[in-house]
Formats: sequence, C-alpha cells, structure tokens
Amino acid sequence: MLPAAKTTRVRTGHRPPYKSTAALKQCADKILLQLTRQQPTAATYATVSLLGIGLIYLLFSALHASFPPAHSSSELGPHEVSHLVHPSKSADVAAMGRRYASLPKNRLAIVIPYLAPAAGAPTFPPYFELFAMSAAGSAQDVDYLIFHCFIPPNLLPDQSSLPNNVKLIDLNSQQQNNGSDAAEENECDMAKLFTRVTDQRQKNNQMKMPLEKLSTMLSRQIINLPYILVEYKPAFGHIFADYLKDYSHWGYSDLDVVFGDMSRWIDHDEWTDYDIVTYGFGDQDKLYLRGQFTFHRNDPTYINQLWRECKYLSEMDLRYAHPSTVKFESAEGCYSQAVITKKDVKVKYAVKAFSDVSEHSPIYAHGMYLSLGSAPSAIASFSTSYNAKSVLYTASTIESGIKLLTLSPNWFEDHSKYSLYSKRDLPLQEYIGEKSQVQTYRTLFNEGDKEASKVKCMYWAPKDYQMDLCTVEGSVGSDEVVFLEGGVLMKQKFVLRESVFPLGVRSFPFFHFQEWKRTYRTTQLLPSHNIRQPSTSSKAFAGLIITKEGALPLFSPDSSASRWKSHKHLKWSSSNTISSDWVTLDTGATSTHPSNSRFCLSSSPKSNPKGATLCEISAAWPRMESSESDLGDSAYVHILRSPAAKIKATVRGKKETSSASWWDDRLIDANNDVTLALTLQISSSQMAETSVLKSLLAVADSNIFIWGGKQPSVLLIYIDSSVQDKNLLSTTVQLIKDTFASDPADSSAAHLQNSLVAIVDSNEPAVSRKALMNMAANAAPTRWIVTGLELERGLVLSQEASLYAMREAKVYADLRGHVFVIPQFASKRDDTRILKNNLPEGRQMFSSIGSELLPTIKGKQSMSSHLSAYDCLKCSENISRPETIFGQQETLGSGEGLLDDAEGADEGEGEMDDQSQNKRRRLADASYADKSVEEQIENLWWDLSVSEAYGTPGGFNGQTDSSVDAIAKIHDRIEVSLISLLDRSEYHLEYLRHFDKSPVLLIDRLGPSQEMMTLDLAPEVEEFGGRCFNLLRLAQLATLSYRINVLPGAFAASYPKTRSALCTDALAMNEDRSQCDCDLGSEAAIHEILIDEVKRPAKVAVLKDFDSMGTLM
Repeated sequence: MLPAAKTTRVRTGHRPPYKSTAALKQCADKILLQLTRQQPTAATYATVSLLGIGLIYLLFSALHASFPPAHSSSELGPHEVSHLVHPSKSADVAAMGRRYASLPKNRLAIVIPYLAPAAGAPTFPPYFELFAMSAAGSAQDVDYLIFHCFIPPNLLPDQSSLPNNVKLIDLNSQQQNNGSDAAEENECDMAKLFTRVTDQRQKNNQMKMPLEKLSTMLSRQIINLPYILVEYKPAFGHIFADYLKDYSHWGYSDLDVVFGDMSRWIDHDEWTDYDIVTYGFGDQDKLYLRGQFTFHRNDPTYINQLWRECKYLSEMDLRYAHPSTVKFESAEGCYSQAVITKKDVKVKYAVKAFSDVSEHSPIYAHGMYLSLGSAPSAIASFSTSYNAKSVLYTASTIESGIKLLTLSPNWFEDHSKYSLYSKRDLPLQEYIGEKSQVQTYRTLFNEGDKEASKVKCMYWAPKDYQMDLCTVEGSVGSDEVVFLEGGVLMKQKFVLRESVFPLGVRSFPFFHFQEWKRTYRTTQLLPSHNIRQPSTSSKAFAGLIITKEGALPLFSPDSSASRWKSHKHLKWSSSNTISSDWVTLDTGATSTHPSNSRFCLSSSPKSNPKGATLCEISAAWPRMESSESDLGDSAYVHILRSPAAKIKATVRGKKETSSASWWDDRLIDANNDVTLALTLQISSSQMAETSVLKSLLAVADSNIFIWGGKQPSVLLIYIDSSVQDKNLLSTTVQLIKDTFASDPADSSAAHLQNSLVAIVDSNEPAVSRKALMNMAANAAPTRWIVTGLELERGLVLSQEASLYAMREAKVYADLRGHVFVIPQFASKRDDTRILKNNLPEGRQMFSSIGSELLPTIKGKQSMSSHLSAYDCLKCSENISRPETIFGQQETLGSGEGLLDDAEGADEGEGEMDDQSQNKRRRLADASYADKSVEEQIENLWWDLSVSEAYGTPGGFNGQTDSSVDAIAKIHDRIEVSLISLLDRSEYHLEYLRHFDKSPVLLIDRLGPSQEMMTLDLAPEVEEFGGRCFNLLRLAQLATLSYRINVLPGAFAASYPKTRSALCTDALAMNEDRSQCDCDLGSEAAIHEILIDEVKRPAKVAVLKDFDSMGTLM
C-alpha cells in the first residue's frame, strides 16, 4: 500500500468581510422613498446626501467600529480551531459567524450535520453542489452551517468555489492512539456535541451510564446509521448554541433541497411575530414541523429548550442503557406534539415549498426552473454589495408548461411587468377571508369520540402523537395556512398575489427533491457545480432546470437558436472570447487551477429504490498543497510528476510560494494546444508478469513520446493495492516511478516535460475505466482533449496525430461544439522502418506508422477494425484468439513489415475472409445489430485520410465523386445514425451495450451553445464501468447537436509486437471477465441509468432547439 497522507482537519475557505454598506443603503433608500414621492429635484438629492452622511456618522459612532468580518475556520488560528472541535469549551467560537445580533436586521442560521453512509464513499452526496449553489441566493439573510466528519480534504468541495454563506465545519479530531506520538486516528466530535441533550441529567447526577460510554455508543450508531441524525433536529438550537450566538434565528433543513429567493419569501411577520415557522408543500392537514425547513426564534432559555419534553432526547442515557431496544424516533412526531400543546408559543405552518412526491405534478413533466438572474460582471460577483439571485419556478399545471419555454429566465427583473416582485416588503402570498378554528382528532376524542384514537395520518410517526397532529379529515386544504396562537389552531386561505408572477407560473422558496435524490449520480448534476462562476465573456449561465434525470442548462431565448444560426456571420478567429469561456465555466482543470470534481471509481446497486446505485469508492485530484491524496476508505492518489513539480521543488524549502496548478502555464497554449488524456489499469495478474508490466508502461510512454514533449498529456495509472504480496506492489510502484518519475534533467525523459502522471490505488481489483477517463480528462489544462485510447489493448497513436489534432483546434477556435473521431485498428504487421536511434536511449518503446502509408495499408488490407479478435483476454467464449499471437510470427522483433510484400498474407496473423470476419464481429458483439455507424465513420475517415496523403479529394487513382455537399450529407447521416441508437429499441440497445471499442475522441470542452460545457453535460457514465455502452457518449454528443467529424490522417493501432508483449498464456487463461460487461451486478440498475442517460440529452436538445421545433417533447 502506498504511504498514507496526513489528514487536514478543517476545510473552510476565505469569505469577504461583511460591510456596513448594505444596511446603510437600506436606511438611505427609505429616506429617499419618503422624500421622492414626487419628481425629485436637485435640492432633494442634496438633502438626501447630507442626511446620508449624517446617518453614517451616527451609526458608526453608535457602533464604535465598522461591522466585523465574517470568519471561516480557515481564518482562525490554531487555538480557535480547537474551539471549533470542542465548542463547549469555547469562549470565542462565535467569531466564525457575523455578529448580526448587533444589527437592525434578522439573520437565520440553518444547521445541517452530515455523515456519509457507512457503506459508501466518504464524501458529500452527489447533489451537494446543487444545494450549495442554490443557497447563494439566500446570502442576504441565511447562512448554512454544514457540520461533517470523516470526509478526507480532497473529497470536500473547494471552499473557494462555494458561496460565502455555505460554511463547512469539520468536526474531526485527531487523537493520539495508545499514547504513541507517531500514531494518530480520526474521531468525530459530533457525538460529544449531541450528548449535550443530557446536560441537566449530568448536572443532577442522574446519568445511568458514564458520559464517555454514552458518547461512544452514540458515535458508533451515527457512523453506522447516519440517518438517525435527524432525531436531534429539535435540539440543534441547544446542541450547536455556541455557533448560533450571533443569529436572530436558527433552523434545520436537509441537503436534498434547492433553495430559491428565501429573502423574498420570508415575510416580515415570520421574522418578528412567530417563535417557530415551518414550510410545507400543501399538507398542512398534518401539523408537524417539517424537517426539510423549520426555523425558530433564537431564544436559548425557552424556545431552544422545547425539545426537552421528548424523553428520547432529554433522557438519552436511559434509552441507550438498553441498546437492543433502541428504535428510530422521528423528530417530526414527538417535537411537533410538544410544541402544539403550548399556549405561549406562536407557530406558523405556511405553504411555501415544492416537492417531488407526486409523479403527476408539473415538476415531473417540465422540471424545476432555477434562474440566477442577470449575469454579474467579474468584479460585481466578488463584491460584498452584490447579492446573488436564486429564483425557483415551474408551471402551474402540466398544460401551462409551454409558458416556461417562452418566458425569459430573468422575468422577475422586468419591472414593467412584474414590478411587485421587487418590492421586498410586500408579501408574495395574500390572505383572503377570515380565520377559522382548526379541529384535530384530539378535540374529537376529548368530546367523546373514542374512534378518534385510531387515526394515523403520518406513517412515519408513532401512534401516540397522531391525535394531536392530524386535523379532522377535509378540514384543512392545501391552500390554507395554519397558525398556532395562544394554544388555539386557526386557518386562513391564501392566494399568490396578482401581477407578481407570470400567468401559468408558480414560485416557492425551495424545492425538496426527496425522491429524485435516491437515484441521483454525480455526473447527472455536474452542470450545477460551476454555474455561478463569472464568465470570461459578457455572458454567463442563466440557470438550471432540475429534472428527475439530472440538471439541465437553462437556455435564454436568444441563445436557443439552432447551431447554424449561432455560427452565422462569425468573424474568423480574431479574439479569444469564445475559446476562453471554458476556463471558468466547467468543472475541469485549467493551467492555473486544478479540477475539484469527485469521481466514482466503483458502484454497487442499492436494494431500494429500483435502479439506484451507491458509490463505494471515490477519487479526486489532490489539492495543490500536497502531491498526495489519501481518501481514507476510498482511493489514494499520488502525483508522480507534473510540469509544475520543478517549480514546487525549488520553493518548497525556504520560500513560501508554490504553483497554483499541476501545470506550468508558460508551457501551455490553453486554447490551441491539445491534451492527450490516457488511463491504464494494471491488474494483480499483470503485476506478477514483470515483462508484461514493463510493456504496458512502455505503451503508455510510447504514446506520450509520439504526442510530443510540448503538447500536454495526462496519464492516470490504476493499480490494485489489495494484492497479498506487498513486495509485488512495491516493485510495481517502483517500475512506474522509474519510467515516469525520472529526473527532469534526464534527456531520455524530455518528452515527459509537459506530462502529468499519477497513480490511483484502492483495494478494488478493478475500477470503472470510464471514471478514470473522466478523471484524466478533467485534469487537462486545455480546451481540446483527446480521450478514450485503450492502452491495455496495446494501441499506439500514429506519428502525426498530435499535429492533426492541433490543426483542428486552431481551425475551429471560433466554432464551438465539435467532436472528432480517431479510428483504431489492429495491424497485422509491424513497422520495419523504425530506427533504434530515433528513440530515447535506454527506454523500451513501441513504434507507430504515419499517414503516408495509409493508401498502401488500405490496398493490402493489413489493418482490421475488429480489435476484440486480437485481444489477449477474450470477452466472448465463442471467439478463438488467433493462434499466431503465440506463434513465431508475432514475437517481439519479428513478423512481416508493413512495407514488405503482401504475398502469403492469407497465412499471416489474423487473416480471414470478409464472411468469416463479419461472423466473428457479430459473435463478439453478441448482437447482429447494424454496423452502419461504425462503417460510415471509418469510410469517411479513409476517404479524407487518403486525401491528406495524396493531396487529392479521395480515392487511390484520383477519381472521386466526393464534394463538400456529399461530405456534409455523410456527416448528417452519421449524426442521425448515432442519435437513432438512443431510441431504446431492442435492436439498438444491444448494439450500444456490446459495442466493444472505446471511441477515441478529440473533444471540445465548449458545447454548441454558451450554456453547454462538454465535460459536465456529457461525461462518461461512470457506473458503466466495464466494456459496455462504449458508444453511448458519442450518441449523446450527437443528440446534443455537437458536430461529429473525423480526424483525417490520425489513427491508433496495435501491432504484433505490442500485442505479444502484453499477453502470456497465463493472462489469456485468466477467468476474470468482470470488465467484459457493465460490472454493476444489477440489470435493473443498468436499465434505469440508461433511461436517464437517454432522456437527459434528449430534453436538452429539445430545449435548445425549441425555436425551430416549436414544441416540448
């Protein structure tokens, strides 16, 4: 096992200081409003200016200072950090929050403790960034305090990319193990905090067990069953009191929530007149305090102690004294009953939430729209006076959904139509009629109706609470708000205020996706990660549409035109405006900052719901402060070399500065260079075969050498660290280091000067190759990336591949949304022209050929596109591997040359007639599906490549009927054929699933429109880890209106030398076929994932081209 990295304890980032400007501006605005009822004059403005200056002076004099800044835990000193871990001992822990208590403004802290599922990867759920990004719209009034444990620093979101009001608080503490100075182990202080609910019993010496024992038992339980954290929600105001001193209100919510314009929706009376406010989605007939959103007046002595009537909390030691009888207790039962029986507590049960509980709602049909408002400038977005927007809305009915497609995402900024929305003091809901009393079944029971005791309206709460919380059936409607005042329950109807919202549109402050979250995967929600980053151009993302299938970009009406419209009248490349958009808008790396994405290397199906998966092993690129990433129970990532390593090495000693990225931006043209992203998995069987291991590394090294030392490349090597023989593991790692981590001064390693090489290891024998592909591509510092090359098959790029790729990057610099396919072949002959002195001295490398030989190759039919027939390990038992792989003809250094005479070719390695070859291909694919897509792409590539070689428009004799129009029609047919693969017919599904080649693609990180980022909108599906659905991504890209082309002259090929070097009899007889199919273990999960992956790009395509199509699918 590679050496473990040290764990960083607290991960929160810098937040800009809170200025007094906003508060003063509010006061000045009110004065201006009173003085400018009529048309203001110059004298009026002068008066207002003088009053404003005087007001500023008075306020600052009264406060004696400017308002203190907001602190994050990363800004605290070492002593203050310890206070974060042990808040009960802290006198200054409130330094991490703003001192809003001294301000004439209310502020709410939402408390959310989180522990990852015991069986899953130690990280936040896939939808965390969606939650955090939406929370930014509440920054005026709400902070979100996220308490967590056991999440390695590299699997945490980068705090600098999170909104200022989302604060990550790490409760990990490192304890000395058995008194040893060297050994440390992580412990979570969350359980210690939670045992504060027994403080009165501790004070009165009533504890039935030692506090330390109770803490240990609770810690064990919340680690194994993190869901039980919700039991403690009512007591959060007491448990986390030290973090809440500077807030007027505190509350609780969940991470499976998308927040809208909370500042606009929290009414003034909810801040001032009520002790507790809870938001529901129309089920007020059940009077429980909703776990998804309830907030309290921060009253430490009374309101924050209402939970004590719940014995499962206040007498927790009694409960845990009999651990075998401990059962889950819903806080929405006991606590809600405790509150509703109080006569001196005022509660409001409001209808202000969207939910996905009903499949017949407009949300399922049209999605949930989240608009971010007008794009801020780069300066404004970092200003403390800038307030981010988050406005949630959807169709009122399924039939009115067409309105969403024609409505501007920024409709709420149109003051000519919706001026009432901007009036912050005007409630968005309007009460109608009079209040009337509400009856619960407790009332009926007290009146003698004994049948009332049998009521059960809340299946998740114990029966004891039902009579108090269930209103008499039919007495409270979904359009009624319920109030508890003086111990009496009242109700009143409400409507959305007229002229505030567009006709046919509904809006609420948050959306609880409690059903969709259960099947969400990280790659479905990537468009939400960087959506608030300022663009390098004048345009930025308008927002998102959240659907069951994932997050879709929200297109502005002026950007939804078809592709040809967006390219019309473009000037030839004269600026970097278009080509630089990707720098801030996708989740991948650049030359100045690393990727912060998480990648799921291994998944397993959940038992419930149908089709859901759980990520068991996650990986992430290390932060720049370390070249290692120890991810605890997940994967370990170690950087062997990077272009910036030399810089870091020279400053790590005495100097305090270091590179901000793994790349040296002096070596990279981010818009015109092309990164080669390679992955390699080394199995334990290959580790045992030293010659094979060296050859695998040589294949990777050969591709980097051919790509050229000046072009950037990424190599990600996965090794199985579960092998019993640790010497074998150590030897493998050393061989990798010897190959790629050599001294930069070594001339034989000059081609590695611009390469990022890393090892990933875990205890899993094999992981998802598609996840590794995503991880490698996300490390690329350039707009253009080549990805998909299967090194395990011995594939080596052609000699000019890098030049051809760079040419297309320059040609298409101002035309976004292009993908180029690089074909791959199994050559039946070696290249005999290569001279040893052309290779770095002392390095084992494999040669490749150039495009000038293509006409000869095609004429002699010396290359086959059927790679599986030449694989060492067969995925189909019906296909016999060509015997000559082990014969004399295909040993290292022998075999026919590509330029040798073709006589006797029928006796050569792998030769077969067309009928036999077609039969083998069908058997290998386990399908008789039409090969027209693959054949069309290869035929187009051959024609254009021969044209490159001869300088004529195709054909070996110069005769051709090719033309620009004909080639355009071929492109269209290819795209249509790819799109048709997603129609989910049995015919196409089989072809998609069993297409056994990983397409080698040159991709543009910029999609066809400004809202589309390729790495985020169409990544590889990581759960399809084996050799299955390889063609799915290309079909998705075609559906998303990417222009599918070929890269003439460039190709990849394996040769007899490379294949024989990677194969032995022992490896060929290996019975492990786990990588031959999806390796997920559940057909139901495969089916559900595929449906989502088909629907999501289809919906994006329809939304994008709505202007030309005129209807929603």
